[in-house]
Amino acid sequence: MNKGKLILKLALLTGYLLFSGFSAYFTASSLSLNLLQGSNLWFIFALVLVVAILAGWCLTNVIEELKKKVGASRSAFLFNLAGFLVFWAFSFTTNVHYFFVEKHGYNILTKELAGAKNYIIQNTEKSNRAIDEKKALAQDALASQVRTNIDAFSREIQNTLNGHTGFGEACISILKSTESILSADSKMYGDNNEYKIFDDSRDLGDVGITQRNLLPALQSKYVNRMMEQLNKKIIVIENYYNRKKEQNDELIDLLGTIDVLEKQHLPAVLKDGSVNAYYTYYEQQNGKVIDKMPADFAKECVTMEGDKIKEFKIYPSKRMFDTMSVWGDIFSNRLMGMTMLQWIIIALIFDIVAFILFTLFRKD
Repeated sequence: MNKGKLILKLALLTGYLLFSGFSAYFTASSLSLNLLQGSNLWFIFALVLVVAILAGWCLTNVIEELKKKVGASRSAFLFNLAGFLVFWAFSFTTNVHYFFVEKHGYNILTKELAGAKNYIIQNTEKSNRAIDEKKALAQDALASQVRTNIDAFSREIQNTLNGHTGFGEACISILKSTESILSADSKMYGDNNEYKIFDDSRDLGDVGITQRNLLPALQSKYVNRMMEQLNKKIIVIENYYNRKKEQNDELIDLLGTIDVLEKQHLPAVLKDGSVNAYYTYYEQQNGKVIDKMPADFAKECVTMEGDKIKEFKIYPSKRMFDTMSVWGDIFSNRLMGMTMLQWIIIALIFDIVAFILFTLFRKD
């Protein structure tokens, strides 16, 4: 090999290692974020670079098989083509993911933190008095329904009309209706209580009693049961709204944490500007603020279409570190103004140039 050809080979190899090195770094960074919480970057980089060289080798073997006019091996062609395509797809998707985090990571983090701050301010401004008003309305509405049934039951058990005398189906129907009223909002309140006023087995002996001297005792018995069950539900409602008030206080406490993150940590993250800095800071923001936000905050961050997410009004910082989630959002157009076309093109350029240089390097 003459000196000029040797210099060309070295230049091609250097160029390949430069482009493939950058590509391997992007891929390793993405994998480190996805699988290892941002750790072991350089170990992953070394592995990816070795695989990149093998992929380039596979591509040149594919080209060699295509050039053969005689003796071409179909199995060798398919094996090398599959090896190249698998790595290239892997490299391309992770490279785009890296560019996504690098380009939009800081804005995603700051917008999510600002969204949490605004949610807290807007929801705590309603104050505990508003929560107390809702609690009173809920309790009064429930008590009114139950008392209406108590009055209806008292009238019915004293009814002397033919077919309605004493404790019969009409009385049982009112009691069952009261049970349904008390159980109606159990899911909303997180209420696991059973509201049993009339039990078909326990109270079977009361059915059909018509003796007027026994009716006052029956009336008192079931009215007391209805009131007992009502009071049990009133306590459930009380506890539910008290938890909301406690949550309000906890949210207000988070404003101090958010202030520290905004003034002390985010400026350092912006100055660093690296993907690793974004991930390190994200762990603080997520652990100290976002994980402590109520479920309603996450609902306000998205626009739904049926039971599917149409778009993100505030992109979740946790989601941006997952390659497949980001690609799913790219294909579904859920990124809300976060353009990716130029970064997709740049990722393609890095891989294409690297593989061209390696192909030329191996060419005789």
